[in-house]
Amino acid sequence: MNLPSKIRGWFNSTQTSLTNVDMSASPEKVMAQYIATGKKQYLSLLVGEFNLALYHYLLSQSDKATAEDVVQITWLKVMKTQSSVTPTHVKSWLFTIARNTLIDELRKQNRWQHIEFEDQIATENSLEQQLETKDKLAQFNQALSTLPFLQKEAFILQQEGFSLSQISDLTSESQETIKSRLRYARNHLKNKIGTTS
Repeated sequence: MNLPSKIRGWFNSTQTSLTNVDMSASPEKVMAQYIATGKKQYLSLLVGEFNLALYHYLLSQSDKATAEDVVQITWLKVMKTQSSVTPTHVKSWLFTIARNTLIDELRKQNRWQHIEFEDQIATENSLEQQLETKDKLAQFNQALSTLPFLQKEAFILQQEGFSLSQISDLTSESQETIKSRLRYARNHLKNKIGTTS
């Protein structure tokens, strides 16, 4: 995904130079430098490292237009950061901002559905016929899209490399709740396509 237009314009307004930036610095050090100096080149490194992962997460939870809007709003919120405290884990912090922004956006669109897995009623009739006609990736994506928001979110965050405790912190849920969501998500995927990849 390309950089959102508003963000791209902000970076292009004055040429950013990465000549004095340590390219091997951790995201936390880069964020600390951005907070301390406000220089665009530090934020540019963070965008380069995390923009695609954030977009992928948001796209898996919504449609293309919403994902593009929310990733842009997320970076705008980061640009306005006035905190004197650097986040201890920048990736989790960014995903938390993106997640909360997405939920706010879905609520505005009246599309937010907080469906607990116990209450899920799956429509089984033609889904299996559709899955048989598609390739494995399409089957997986279709099965993934039928998961309730919270199960899909836990599964996607785990695929993005977050640990159980990080997902728990990011979503403000207990680790046991996250384990349950992951188990239900895997069982759902296994039932739909015969795999938990």
